Amino acid sequence: MASSGFSPAAPPVFNGEGFHIWQVKMRTYLQAFDLWEVVNTDAEPAPLRANPTVAQIRQHTDERTKRHKAMSCIQNCVSDVIFTRIMACETLKQAWDKLKEEFQGTERTRQQQLLNLRRDFENIKMKEEGTVKQYSDRIMAVVNNIRLLGEQFNETRIVEKVLSTLPERYEVKISSLEDSRDLATISLTQLINALYAQEQRRASRMEEHQEGAFQAKAKAASRTSAYKGKKNLKNRPKPDAARGGDRLCRFCKKPGHPEARCWFRPDTVCQNCKKRCHVEKVCKEKGRPGQNQPQHKNEEAQVAEESSDHEEQVFAVSCSAGQKKGTKGWLLDSGCTNHMSLDETIFKTLDRSCKTKVKIGNGQLIKAEGKGDVQICTATGDKIIKNVLLVPEIDKNLLSISQLLGKGYSVVFKGQECQITDPNGSSLMTVTMSDKCFEVNWSGD
Repeated sequence: MASSGFSPAAPPVFNGEGFHIWQVKMRTYLQAFDLWEVVNTDAEPAPLRANPTVAQIRQHTDERTKRHKAMSCIQNCVSDVIFTRIMACETLKQAWDKLKEEFQGTERTRQQQLLNLRRDFENIKMKEEGTVKQYSDRIMAVVNNIRLLGEQFNETRIVEKVLSTLPERYEVKISSLEDSRDLATISLTQLINALYAQEQRRASRMEEHQEGAFQAKAKAASRTSAYKGKKNLKNRPKPDAARGGDRLCRFCKKPGHPEARCWFRPDTVCQNCKKRCHVEKVCKEKGRPGQNQPQHKNEEAQVAEESSDHEEQVFAVSCSAGQKKGTKGWLLDSGCTNHMSLDETIFKTLDRSCKTKVKIGNGQLIKAEGKGDVQICTATGDKIIKNVLLVPEIDKNLLSISQLLGKGYSVVFKGQECQITDPNGSSLMTVTMSDKCFEVNWSGD
């Protein structure tokens, strides 16, 4: 048979550390040679009967030899320092009990170790920046030490511990598991694999979002560079002017430019200030208050046009300055890093000790008076929006797209619509653009 040549490798040499692990390996090694049963008894084999057969003699000899073989295995699997402590033992059981007493301790010591390990198990929690794999490894290290001390520890207890100590970002996945299957029957491996899969999806979405932001910033930087390059080209002297540098303009009597580009025109009336001797392009009255210039109703839209030199601006969601201040509507905003509300009455919980400052589009800093959870009445019932800043000075409630992405949601803009998907891939809502804004309709009308 192929298995007749099986020869298990000897356990590592025990040097005084990790006795619980070495004990398990040593027991398995002795069981492989049918020697473990002689470890726990000091009884000698029964004497041979009168006129024994050859088979009986051979069996009796094997029984006596087993004790010596097992003793040889133990002596060869300990270091010389450990061997000196058991070399005086006459029987195999004496040697084994000596090692257990010295390195595993008495029953009282074992109970104290179990008490400390149980306390460690109850106090262990997942770190906010930790991963599922790191957390499961920490839990199983404690559980395995408890099992090595001889206490039964069922898997259901471990699953309950994991579910009750996960951070808030896993609540959606836990709710999904509760709806799809019985958590009392789920194995630890299945739970860890499900949580790890969600963790990988969230990490992948965050990478895609960051990559898209970097590409947008690169495009903005290239447009800025192109604009500056064109501006520099405009400031360069023209070839005609360079060649005709000694030619005087007949209007201003100065060299360096052709007459068609001269701003001093005695025969011209400015269309802006209605005065003579200059063109509208260089009029000093241009842009002053009181002049007939078109007024932009959307003042924040001008900021987006004038901020082409700011490479940090990737997207801007602005609302009309002519709109009335309201507390009911919520705008999707990719520029803010946190949900914000101006209405204190909709907060279910509010921590006023959490005060900070918010930088708005014009660079001004406004105060946030607190942070808490907001209760929203929707067509499907009341919903809670967590971690919302109370900012009374803003004009509209804002839903931060970056904060939604951080919670595992997917936000996709396509055409005139914005599709929001929850971490499980289910469509949450579709927001239609109105007046260049994406305002959430909670009622679903």
